[in-house]
Amino acid sequence: MRDVVVIGGGLSGLSACYELEKHDLRYTVIEVKGRFGGAIRTSAAAGFVMDAGAFCFRPFAQEPWLEELGLKHEIVGFAEGACIFRGGSESLIRALAGKLHGGRLMRMAVSSLGRSRGRFTICLENGMVYDAGAIIVAAPARYAARILRNLMPEAADSLADFRYDSILRLSLGYRKRDVPGSIVSDPEGSFPFVFASDMPGRAPDRDHLLLQVGMRGGADLPREALVRRVRQAFGLPAQPLVAQVDHWPEADPLAWHEQPVLKNMTAIHQALPAGIGLIGSDYLPGPAPDCGIARLGARMRAGRAAARDAVAYLGARRSR
Repeated sequence: MRDVVVIGGGLSGLSACYELEKHDLRYTVIEVKGRFGGAIRTSAAAGFVMDAGAFCFRPFAQEPWLEELGLKHEIVGFAEGACIFRGGSESLIRALAGKLHGGRLMRMAVSSLGRSRGRFTICLENGMVYDAGAIIVAAPARYAARILRNLMPEAADSLADFRYDSILRLSLGYRKRDVPGSIVSDPEGSFPFVFASDMPGRAPDRDHLLLQVGMRGGADLPREALVRRVRQAFGLPAQPLVAQVDHWPEADPLAWHEQPVLKNMTAIHQALPAGIGLIGSDYLPGPAPDCGIARLGARMRAGRAAARDAVAYLGARRSR
């Protein structure tokens, strides 16, 4: 019998699991993909290390988990007010996953939630039914809408209308001599961010440069056309040594800085049944996100807070 089920193995869900490890609770994390991390994924080619989602992020507070996860010295300054992981952002996912000992159910989707005899039921798309004392939903809004429809139909409608600023992320590896020195971002046009790095662990050496470019539109175009568009826009005469294009539709929410969405999302959180938490980048309150700079620390804090809420909820029920 599970105490807690965490739906979603992205950064927020894994952070919740990491906090649950500190308590004597039985938990299972359910992930629809075959890997953890969601939009956070790192790959390497020809000596370049490329991030599909979050590349740079706001500095973390000096918290004990940095040391616990072995990450204290893996974070380096990158730009003003931003940091990166030496080995890519997936370093954080691997470190979290390596600390988890609870159940894992991979490549499995949750179709709906319900209630039975004082516990929550989790219906899986393969027909299996799990149960749990508490649930943490760590899924993007459009998936959470389906999962929560039976319990909260009105809230599900609001979640289904959640919108994103869908941005492609292009990672291009170049020799420095082939890159003009005047590359700048274009936040008002098609390129919301441009980052360049020759740091060890990102580029093969100081004679090479890794460009990370955000692009609006073009998700239906082939990679070659997208790379050509970037080359033309920034005057890059040579073909890149490596080129990677990633599209994560839910990576850039247009939510909490828009007043109508703020009102709806606040109402959804207030209406959640006791024992259910809703976490993830879609639900982080605060100002509009900085283009290209992720709020990984805020996601982790929300995940850990949801886990503590689940612990408190289960503790209160057991003391009755």
